Amino acid sequence: MTDSLTAFFSAWGDQSPESRAQKTDTALGPQFTYADPNTPDVIVGRDAYLEYLAQFASQMPGGSARVVDQSQTAHCVRATVDFLSGDTRMMRGQYFADLNAAGKITRMIGFIGLGEPT
Repeated sequence: MTDSLTAFFSAWGDQSPESRAQKTDTALGPQFTYADPNTPDVIVGRDAYLEYLAQFASQMPGGSARVVDQSQTAHCVRATVDFLSGDTRMMRGQYFADLNAAGKITRMIGFIGLGEPT
């Protein structure tokens, strides 16, 4: 569906700061915000987001994230993402992204699970 989301999540498993930045730059629009259950506040901007990814890489060596499904309505994308340790799925989450006219991510919001009723 969207190359931006694939590039965005491929950066999660990249141990190289330079490569993470390149993948992130491919995915993000000039204005960007990010939030998930592990962020105490909304992350604003590329540099703050790259710091967040660096923390993930240091706390989860060999960890990665992979888009396993996505659907799009207008400029909004819903993605199901698996977080892996090696080949083992540790968690599945659902993300919602707003895209600009160029297909770049301007806002990403993540949730643990798929919203199943409890």
